[in-house]
Amino acid sequence: MCGIAGIWERGGAPVDEEALGLMGDMVAHRGPDGGGTHVDGGLGLVNRRLRILDLREAADQPMGLGERGLWLTFNGEIHNYVELRRELERAGARLHTRTDTEVVLWAYAHWGPACFERFNGMWAMALWDARSRQLVLCRDRFGIKPLCFSVVGPRVCFASEPKAILAAFAHERIPNGPELAHFAKGGFPDAGAATAFKNVRNVAPATFMVFSAHEIRTECYWSFVPGRESAHPLHVGQFRELMADAVTLRTRSDAPWGTALSGGLDSSTIVGLLAEAGHEPVHCFSTVYDEPAYDESRYATLMAKRHGLTMHWVRPDPSDLLATMRDIVWHHDAPTPIRGRLANWFVAREARQHVKVLIEGHGSDELLAGYARDVIPYLIDRVHGPTRNSNLPREIAELGRVGSALHWFLLTGVAAYLRDPRRDGEQPYKSRLNNMLWNGFRRDGLPECLHGSDAIGMAHSVETRVPFLDHRIVELCFSLAYDEKIAGGWTKSLLRRAMADLLPREILARRTKFGFAAPVAPWLRIQENARATRHLLLDPRAVDRSPLPRRRLEAELKAFYAGSDRYARMRAPALWRWITLELWFREFIDGEGFHRAVAARQRFRLAKPSPASARG
Repeated sequence: MCGIAGIWERGGAPVDEEALGLMGDMVAHRGPDGGGTHVDGGLGLVNRRLRILDLREAADQPMGLGERGLWLTFNGEIHNYVELRRELERAGARLHTRTDTEVVLWAYAHWGPACFERFNGMWAMALWDARSRQLVLCRDRFGIKPLCFSVVGPRVCFASEPKAILAAFAHERIPNGPELAHFAKGGFPDAGAATAFKNVRNVAPATFMVFSAHEIRTECYWSFVPGRESAHPLHVGQFRELMADAVTLRTRSDAPWGTALSGGLDSSTIVGLLAEAGHEPVHCFSTVYDEPAYDESRYATLMAKRHGLTMHWVRPDPSDLLATMRDIVWHHDAPTPIRGRLANWFVAREARQHVKVLIEGHGSDELLAGYARDVIPYLIDRVHGPTRNSNLPREIAELGRVGSALHWFLLTGVAAYLRDPRRDGEQPYKSRLNNMLWNGFRRDGLPECLHGSDAIGMAHSVETRVPFLDHRIVELCFSLAYDEKIAGGWTKSLLRRAMADLLPREILARRTKFGFAAPVAPWLRIQENARATRHLLLDPRAVDRSPLPRRRLEAELKAFYAGSDRYARMRAPALWRWITLELWFREFIDGEGFHRAVAARQRFRLAKPSPASARG
């Protein structure tokens, strides 16, 4: 895992090495263990490395394949690198390290861009082909690892995080008005190529971009085509086998690893499969709260007792909440929605004291219908589809328990479904449920979740791995009929059936979904945090750029602090958005974050980054 960045002056001007150094400084938290630069006239690559595989300095990046004229700066993990290495060695490759980075270099030299679909993993990379004078940017199938770029005249600039581009080129600090307005109204961020900055774009998942002196082209390399739903008689066993293999592949590491264990179905499945494969004791990181409505520790304890886990209990700190939110915004490079942010922040901070890798359960809900909102399209499919409907009344009663109450499900579920942007995106499937899941997976929902997980993990120099997003599992799940995912009154039916012998009954039967939640509403109402929130949002600068008029904002704050606990819980997500939006403006547009980062540069700066040697 690394922080990557680079500049190519396609017009022939020499690369600004000071700007390149600034870019490296801005991503140093992603790779504090080593790194270097490679300069070739107008081309500059930089890497800051978190050493996970082959911990020697000899394996640092950028890494070159001198005889082929290839150079690589790489972020991520190719989990099947061992198998690919054997294949490449049989074809004549001579590898000198034990890294997946060198495997990527040889794979590209041997197969060209066709190598990308051979990779099982998560990655963002930049390949410089000195012979053809082309720069190739590539991102994994699902956008697990971030990669952004900007083009100004002949200059191409790329990085793991926008802040690296903005630090080197201050004129790029221009807000993306439509994207910020979409966020302020409750929309999902990270839903496409746009970032919070006008001229900084994301490389699309499952694509590679080729930059030459006078041309830019983008190509998709993932061959899976959605749309076909099939009844697969062996799917439960196949799913279990694929999950077991995906989890095992993601334990490949020369650095210590652990898991984030919430006590829900997804994280418990990962821990159970690890234990079944003989990985005991497993280091697990779980949150614990005094507020029963947010505390899942009893479920995590069930897994700990069953498998003899090494538990690290994390009690998030509500004091100085806005300072924590500011740090989250800085590392996210954008204002953020509320979900999962605080708990994940404190879990990652604790995990860094013990491990460098965390295996997490992201993606399961989007693949297997784990949200309450998924119930409505499923029921519409059941009413209008070919499936027999004799048990529909019982299913409605059972599925009503997915939400907080049956009346909520019946009265607001349909309205929530009709408002959900996922239902209006791509429609490759016959079933409404699979269409909604596909759009949540590719466009509205999962991309935001993955961005948040990566940003928070890397803020603490912790790599996060996601076995549910093994592409073999994704392709299987999106080839199954909708009623394999919700069935018999249960969401995530396939996962529950496949893991029935692996998990405690209390976890298999869980209806509620917390997802590393945190008691944000009561924490925001703590006196010190309430005072800081008012001071932030009612400052004249904030009022001028607020999505709400001052009177409306004052009324909202008064109602939030004076209202009932239930009202505060309902309004906390909106308040969180307003706070993080203003914090984003201060950090990135007013420049406070950059001033702070420059003051702290010596903490991250490598003593003397040296170019990595070419590999022959």
